[in-house]
Amino acid sequence: MNRDHRFLTVLLIFGISILLCSSGAYPSSTQDLQKYIPLTGEVGEWQRDDSPQGYRGDALYEYINGGAEIYHDYGFKQVIVQDFKNKRGKAISLEIFEMEDVESAFGMYTFKISAEDRKLALGSDARLSDYYLNFWKGNLLVTITGFNENEETISGLQELARAVDAKIKRTGERPRLVSVLPEEGLLPTSIKYFQGNLGLYNSYPFFTKDVFHLKEGIKGDYKGGYTVFIIHSHGTEDAQKKFDDVMRHFEQSPKYMDGKLLEEMLFQVEDSKGKRMFISVYKSRIFVAMGAVHRSQAKEIFSSIEENIGK
Repeated sequence: MNRDHRFLTVLLIFGISILLCSSGAYPSSTQDLQKYIPLTGEVGEWQRDDSPQGYRGDALYEYINGGAEIYHDYGFKQVIVQDFKNKRGKAISLEIFEMEDVESAFGMYTFKISAEDRKLALGSDARLSDYYLNFWKGNLLVTITGFNENEETISGLQELARAVDAKIKRTGERPRLVSVLPEEGLLPTSIKYFQGNLGLYNSYPFFTKDVFHLKEGIKGDYKGGYTVFIIHSHGTEDAQKKFDDVMRHFEQSPKYMDGKLLEEMLFQVEDSKGKRMFISVYKSRIFVAMGAVHRSQAKEIFSSIEENIGK
């Protein structure tokens, strides 16, 4: 083979490699996540079914049709997918998502769980809902799906989750903003953590645009029938300027009505469904209390949040 042919051959091999790596189905693109996938024999009778599939960056759109945006909003990097089966034809799918950081993994985790989920003692905050199991650990989010509620499948879900948990040595704490929420009456599984406006919009559609200039945010439901939002925003810490800007957007939006300034830094408004909201601002944080909450209670909630911020 002459020099030119060798050069063209190398170019061809290199081009094919690039093409494979850029496609979602090339496992070595997520090779660093493969070490967390249990081997056949490590999860009882459950065996790997075919090879793992990997997706990086925008290739996630090939894997999740219509649902990839929220992952990217939280800082998606890559995911590896491995199916398992047993001799009786039961199937389980394992997904390990690598997110940008610990906060991203926690945030996406909160988006995927619900109040009805059952808590399990593995990973970080593991939750089981019917045939769907989620936990996070470090900057990794683990989702295991069983496709039916058969006892055999549910047992396999948990067995696989324990095996994956044992392989992941990464650790991390929940975002500090979680601890800023008042604890009394808080429903833990209702907590949602946002890192972008799409996450906030999926919890409550305040505005289609990023009016709050969201940096990060937290939401929690309470036994009293109300919800609290804490939104940490980018930009100025001039509380009065931020409060005036937020108040103006509520007043100008046709979605809201009966907006009125109750006192300094306390604004009240109702949405189109008659849900009452109280809004206040403290430095670069915007507080919202909505639902079955009255004026004096909202002020107490906001005071408690300010105290927690200062701790």
